[in-house]
Amino acid sequence: MRRLITGPISYLADLGRSAARGWDAFFFRPADPTPVGLIRLGVGLLLLWNFAVLGLDLHAFVGSRGWADPDALAFFRALEQDRWSWSLWSIVPDALLVPAYICCLVVLSMFAVGLWSRPTAVLAWIIVVSTIRRAPVIHFGFDMVVSMLTLYLAATGSGGQAVSLDRWVARWKAARQELRRIRIARPLDGPAGDGTPRPTVSANLCLRLIQLHLCVIYGLAGLAKLQHPIWWEGWAFGSLLGYAEFRPIDLTWLARWPMLLMFFSHGALYLEILYPVLVWPRTLRPLIVGLTMGLHVGIATTMGLYEFAAAMIVANLAFASGSWLRSLATGRNPEPIRVVYDGACGLCRASVAIGASGDPARTVEWVDLTAVDVATVDPRLTEGRCIESVHAVGPGDRIRSGFDAVVAVARRVPLLWPIGLVGPLPGVSQAGRRIYGLVSGNRTREPSRAARSDSPARPEPGAPARNRPEKKPRAPR
Repeated sequence: MRRLITGPISYLADLGRSAARGWDAFFFRPADPTPVGLIRLGVGLLLLWNFAVLGLDLHAFVGSRGWADPDALAFFRALEQDRWSWSLWSIVPDALLVPAYICCLVVLSMFAVGLWSRPTAVLAWIIVVSTIRRAPVIHFGFDMVVSMLTLYLAATGSGGQAVSLDRWVARWKAARQELRRIRIARPLDGPAGDGTPRPTVSANLCLRLIQLHLCVIYGLAGLAKLQHPIWWEGWAFGSLLGYAEFRPIDLTWLARWPMLLMFFSHGALYLEILYPVLVWPRTLRPLIVGLTMGLHVGIATTMGLYEFAAAMIVANLAFASGSWLRSLATGRNPEPIRVVYDGACGLCRASVAIGASGDPARTVEWVDLTAVDVATVDPRLTEGRCIESVHAVGPGDRIRSGFDAVVAVARRVPLLWPIGLVGPLPGVSQAGRRIYGLVSGNRTREPSRAARSDSPARPEPGAPARNRPEKKPRAPR
């Protein structure tokens, strides 16, 4: 009799503790903020595009005598029984619409690149909601999705923890200070330290809120489709082919294969209904997210809803792995290149600080020639040549110098990719070599740092040792 009482009580107590631990691990375990940063970047670019379109006829969209004048706006609010809706555009006079619009573009630009991320995220959400409430006649799915994403980015304040100018500025300041303080004598460690974003609770909370919201969106959208016989019969996709007003591409030729149209219709229906369940297992997640993105590409193709499709694809990045996303930019374990720079030159140290802070994967190894013997990096290098210009060693046995070395570094550093793309072009490379030669020939060196020190430099604080084997010196050719 005693076990009949204590057993259920003990079970319920264990169940409560397990539920509490699961809740805490689901919402409050630190997570990689890289997906959050990419979502912020994607949403910011979409908002800039949306506001660029609004600027084509600003007074018609948000002016007092536009498509939705104050009387029409009051009608919509009364129809929706929404007494507490608000919009900052309602208090902006027509004479100040253009200055207010320019301020919005500046805020959205800062939000997109991740500058002052926390306040600009809040301001971006206010701008989005104000525009939606001021012009309800143009409100559709795109506005709902971007307002949802900006709300979670503003509420958690995690948008600037990765893929942002805020993070780059912080790393640049740390690298510049470190390069000024000591000489970097270890060729396998960059002066900016490990660039992997630190997992945070706020990033995990933002991702979980977006993930749960997506499950609600897809689940309810799929269940709502069951109310229409056209989805049961499998002709929903085929019916879209007849709407010439919306489709950007003529796909009527697909009507020759009715079974294919039925497959697309039923596949989209089942995918939306099962999305809230199948997206959580890690083995199925890449398949479900990939199919969902393909679904939105199909929506954009058949209905012309490009902005909505792009917003939903950006939102689905919440289920992507941060390490996998970073590998798209840096590759998987790429062979690093060693860059020998003149640590006695202030301009060189400033350039290294920019490159190191923009290289979170540390695919470039920076070597101060005043702290090491350059022959240990590669026997073909001499101190005199390295003083004249920067040298990049690798991958393989290739050595680049001057502007060519800068281009090689730019190809590895995501922040400098534009230089890496246009640098090798004819005309650009010749002009780049001339400019580099002029700058290199007129730079100054600090006598106090010019002499190479044979004593080991002090270790970098907080920079973990890299698990990469030391390369053996190559035999001279």
